[in-house]
Amino acid sequence: MNTNLLLADHRSGWWRTLSGMAAGEGRPLRPDDGDARRATLAEHAGVLRLPAGAPHGARAVFVDDALGTLVVLDDAGEATRIPVAIPGEHLAADPSGRYVVCTTGCGASAEPWSDLVTVADLAERTAVRVRVRTGEPGAAVVRDTTTGEPVVVLRHRAPGEVEAIGLRQLLDAGPHCPRVRGNVAPMTGDLGHGDAVDHAAGVVHLATEAGIERFEIADAVPRRLETWPWPGGGRAWFLRFDPATRTLTGSLRGGEPDPAAWHRWTNRVATWRADDGEATVTPAGDGLVFRPDIRDGVVAWTVVHPDGDRLMIRQPDGDRTEVELPPMSAGPRPGATPWDPVDGRPAQRRAIALIDAGRAAVTRGGDGELHLVGRGGVEATIAVGTPLDEGGHLAALPGQPSASVDGIGR
Repeated sequence: MNTNLLLADHRSGWWRTLSGMAAGEGRPLRPDDGDARRATLAEHAGVLRLPAGAPHGARAVFVDDALGTLVVLDDAGEATRIPVAIPGEHLAADPSGRYVVCTTGCGASAEPWSDLVTVADLAERTAVRVRVRTGEPGAAVVRDTTTGEPVVVLRHRAPGEVEAIGLRQLLDAGPHCPRVRGNVAPMTGDLGHGDAVDHAAGVVHLATEAGIERFEIADAVPRRLETWPWPGGGRAWFLRFDPATRTLTGSLRGGEPDPAAWHRWTNRVATWRADDGEATVTPAGDGLVFRPDIRDGVVAWTVVHPDGDRLMIRQPDGDRTEVELPPMSAGPRPGATPWDPVDGRPAQRRAIALIDAGRAAVTRGGDGELHLVGRGGVEATIAVGTPLDEGGHLAALPGQPSASVDGIGR
């Protein structure tokens, strides 16, 4: 089965799809596979994959933070646009893939300033914008366990709150950005970052300093479930849900809290069974681990470190592959945060996407290269014609979309 890649350079306002990634073949992509198109992908909101049966053959969406539109990519590789509020912070979809929620964040500002949330209807290609609470809210769409109706769940920070607003209430809000508030429940942690939704169980998982705080919605009211504590030291800043195996995955960051000492951060990758919270933890190495990818129980991540960068792939049985990666010429340095520029150049990191159980695509931020990496090492390197500053963004789009997907942009 072929897997396509969506590759974006959000710093230069460029994106393209690359096709022909057939499982097990290892065929190198050609630099001209796919046409480059203009858009400034909202890097934090990422790419949201849609389930099979989404309207008009829609496969994935992302936010163009320059034009203020939701870019909707279909089966034929064509892109349509729906206006949304920006800067895009988080994306989430209902289980049908018809409705997409887009929240707003800081953008280039130091402090949160926007209170706008957009709900786009991909079937009608329309959208409604409402005002909620100013901040950088996470988002998920989950069914009400009592009524079965879809509910938009917003995760707020400082103070930490969970807000539940009926999807129909948002769609019926009308024009001119009216203020809409739902039922609110307090969270234990104030520093939420990382969301995952289990559509089948109707449970939202939210990562905070207190652990994985879990909620369901009953009669439009958030109801707290058991919080799963972080196993050992550190916490996760990113959560992923794999509907194929009903597991959550996150990278636990601990050790030295000073961001300028990022090379001494400790990392472990944890996977929780969604039904009972039992966790499996794998050491991931010191350094910067950024946004692991998951697919059918396989987890892949990169480790950035001054002594050398690595790709690691963990199989469902715990077997691990570790591959050395070519160094980034302007990678982060100890003594400065991994987000700070180096010698006047943007901070560099890597994006990753699993192609199949044993292969991944990895970017070389700032050097404009895409590596295809397998168990034996780097199989191919493609010069993509743009720097890929800050690592760019990658998303794998399987040739055959699944009936159930993660439901949150990555």
